[in-house]
Amino acid sequence: MMLTTMLLPLVVLAQGPAKAQESALPVRAVTLFSSGVAYTQREGDVSGNATVPLTFRTVQINDILKSLVLIDEKGKVQPAVYAAKDPVNRTLQGFAVDVTQPLERTALLNRLRGQVVTVTTATATSTSAVTGKLVSVETKNLLSAEGKTTSAEFLNLLTERGLTTARLDLVSEISFNDPKVAREFGEALTLLASGADDKRRSVTLRFDGPGTRRVQVGYITESPLWKMSYRLLLSGAREGSTQPYIQGWALVENTTDEDWTGVALTLVSGRPISFIQDLYQPQYLTRPTVNADHTISPAPQVSEAALDDRSNFAAKAAITNAMARGQGGGMGGFGGGRPAGIGNILSKDADNTLIVSNESVAAQAAGEKQGELFTYKINSPVALPRQQAAMIPVVAQEISGEKVSLYNPATDTRFPLHGVRLKNNTGLHLKGGPVTLFDGGAYAGDARMQDIPPGDTRILTYAVDLGLQGEQKDNGGTAVETSLTIKRGVLISARKETTEVVYTFRNKSDKPRQVLVEHPYNAEFKLIAPAKFDERTANLYRFLVAVPAGKTETLIVKTERPLSETYALLDTDINFIEVTTQRKEGVPLKLKMALEEVLTRRHKLQDLQSQITEYEAEVKQIEQDQSRIRQNMNVLDRNSESYKRYVQQLDEQEIRIQSLRKQVTSLRGQLATAQRDLRAFVNKLEV
Repeated sequence: MMLTTMLLPLVVLAQGPAKAQESALPVRAVTLFSSGVAYTQREGDVSGNATVPLTFRTVQINDILKSLVLIDEKGKVQPAVYAAKDPVNRTLQGFAVDVTQPLERTALLNRLRGQVVTVTTATATSTSAVTGKLVSVETKNLLSAEGKTTSAEFLNLLTERGLTTARLDLVSEISFNDPKVAREFGEALTLLASGADDKRRSVTLRFDGPGTRRVQVGYITESPLWKMSYRLLLSGAREGSTQPYIQGWALVENTTDEDWTGVALTLVSGRPISFIQDLYQPQYLTRPTVNADHTISPAPQVSEAALDDRSNFAAKAAITNAMARGQGGGMGGFGGGRPAGIGNILSKDADNTLIVSNESVAAQAAGEKQGELFTYKINSPVALPRQQAAMIPVVAQEISGEKVSLYNPATDTRFPLHGVRLKNNTGLHLKGGPVTLFDGGAYAGDARMQDIPPGDTRILTYAVDLGLQGEQKDNGGTAVETSLTIKRGVLISARKETTEVVYTFRNKSDKPRQVLVEHPYNAEFKLIAPAKFDERTANLYRFLVAVPAGKTETLIVKTERPLSETYALLDTDINFIEVTTQRKEGVPLKLKMALEEVLTRRHKLQDLQSQITEYEAEVKQIEQDQSRIRQNMNVLDRNSESYKRYVQQLDEQEIRIQSLRKQVTSLRGQLATAQRDLRAFVNKLEV
């Protein structure tokens, strides 16, 4: 049922007078989730102001504190009470008598100094009692009648008449005159005993109200995962059946400390988020220690989840069945042979083949979708003793499916696997689990099945198909250039990389096969052949290939992806442009002419730059020679012939330098113009 009440806080309060129930509220409903928790609902009648104690394992208390829901529609829910889990030693220190550590009688009495006690002593002839404040316990040496020295402990008391002493080995009873001290001493010992047994804790529920009325209690606790196991009859469960028959059994366990009697059981397939938080252990904050105020300098502060299904398996299966009939044999698939089953696996027909009545095992659960979850509600109340488990049939019906041979060379390069492609048309959410398959009345193999939502498909593989042999041949990849274009100064070389894989299948059996080939899927490659796939997952293509009996069939899978390389005509290696213009094939005439024009302009730029470099080098050489001449002139007489000859040489060199610099300036202008013209030319190219 839906819970519409608020969660009530659990606090410790003083108890008022209330009537204790003779027994706890019985368990009426249990919901098991596949996330490892169970929701338990208790329900029963209470009268007047009622107190209901419930006992839980200590490890369950945090879940109880997090999830407990109480409903009293005609009364009032009072705060629930539970024993706080303060550390035992910390709690004991709060009592008048500290029994944190084991104490001998002498040490215990010394801790009780000042308490008023009544001490009763007993001898062989008399009994006496004295009342007073406990002063101390001391040890005295005594001399025996035989002359030996012994020690004895004496209790010193302060009475109205003064100090008196009582020998402890003669004391038969010591009682506390203060009832508070006596009560706390007893409570401390009780708490100490409870701390030794940490397996169970009690939560007391209180309901106040008039008359007899119905109350409900619900809570979440940790629980074993409920599991599913399936039996799949490939040949159907009745005469003339053409569809597989599936049985699903839920495995549930009652690991609680009480029997389930007449419990409404619900199984939920889904994964609600569930966690454990420690709410039971009291949390204490560490408080800072503050010293007395002093005037000091302030310290520096530091701020610190098949994606695409295009197949028509039913139509292709019909074609394959027609092929089988034409060859006079069955396909070894669904609907062929005598019906077999496991619903009543002990019964056999005259041919010693297992048979099953379609009504022999009926699903004992109703499946329905609730929000994002799917539930199986067991139809009849469940009786399951504590620490026992049960198998409950929750699915028993036909399911749509086709037999296939699944070939994946990554699994086996030679042989495919027998498989069945199931389409969940049951209307139920089939929870994942192991599947045992039967075919033609015999065990066929085991498979693992993931969750199958309604309308979805899964492929189960259960045996090696030795009657069909496969081979994969990878012809490798090739890259073919498809076009050359120029756009805004960029030469674009477009290519296509193609792959080709050939799958060959030889059917050595006397029955045709539907082979489902799994081929790797790469989003960068486009499928070329076959024209379309039958199914695609996140990582695989699937192609269906019909292989007649005794025949060989081939599947060729081709894929391609575009590749492109770009070359900036202004910057790319000029040799590449020259090689491209000299190619005899693959280069359109218009594009070749454009490249030749670019090549001519690039050569012109190279010539201009070469001249500039040559002239600048000559200027530099002359300047170095002038420096040498001036050094020589510094040591010559100005009237000497040598000096005059150097002066004339310097004049000639200066004239040459001026001429060279003018030419460099002119060449630089020509170079800038040529570069500008080339850039404008290539930017307008669209070839």
